[in-house]
Amino acid sequence: MSYNPEIPRNRYDNYGDREWTRLERDGHGQLLYHVHLDILKRYIKKDYRVLEAGAGSGRFTKDLVNMCSELTVTDISSHQIEFNKSKMKELSLFDKVKSFHVIDVLDMGIFEDASFDCVVCIGGVINYLLDKEKDGVKEMLRVLKPGGILIVGAMSLIGSVLYYLEGVRYEKGLFGIDATRWILDTGIQDEEHYPVPSKHYVHMMKSSDMDALFADFPVTVLERSSAGLFTQAGDTAIENARQDKEFWQLLIEKEIAYTKLPGTLDCGMNIIYVLEKNK
Repeated sequence: MSYNPEIPRNRYDNYGDREWTRLERDGHGQLLYHVHLDILKRYIKKDYRVLEAGAGSGRFTKDLVNMCSELTVTDISSHQIEFNKSKMKELSLFDKVKSFHVIDVLDMGIFEDASFDCVVCIGGVINYLLDKEKDGVKEMLRVLKPGGILIVGAMSLIGSVLYYLEGVRYEKGLFGIDATRWILDTGIQDEEHYPVPSKHYVHMMKSSDMDALFADFPVTVLERSSAGLFTQAGDTAIENARQDKEFWQLLIEKEIAYTKLPGTLDCGMNIIYVLEKNK
């Protein structure tokens, strides 16, 4: 299936405030948030010019704007950009953001080559690009300075299957065992092979997919991480853990530590790669 920008645009134009609340409303979201935030804090420097591609409602915009000297915010959804703006105004951070843009990550021609010290593209933008994944990486690297940092997040195939296994079994009843084998083999939800009613057509990735994707580019992988590892304990266990503040803080600490282990890379809900553009 070919990339169709209208699919993510329409999805997030109609997403309401869920993109803002998803990382705080429950333990699952909080685990994702803390792992991503830890990585951003460790790689972004105060003098960096940063591009946030696929910024959504601004859950990380509010953090990034205080980590760097200059932040440019983009998203394919005009609704998410307007929501982001309103949240930054609410938090008295609006004037600290250099600019906001409604653009597709595949076409960032408004930015010159080597404009940024760091490009942050987390939350799964790359999953929507399908046959244009390499084009997306190429465009992000174009606007990144040599020696600059690219931080890319993706929805994990194996982690998602682990968490939503009962749903996968239910969809087997809708689409048949060949479709189930397709999704487990490829991670691709598309109209031809895995026509989910939501039309949420994406390529959920394994770490091997990301390795293969970045292998064709002049980058060095600095770090690989999963995120949302303890999510696999189940909603009830996570919410019970969250009620014990002392225990929950320890779990967050260990979530950040355990997600860096090679054996956990594909087991969380997201996969995060930190790459340096070769000089």
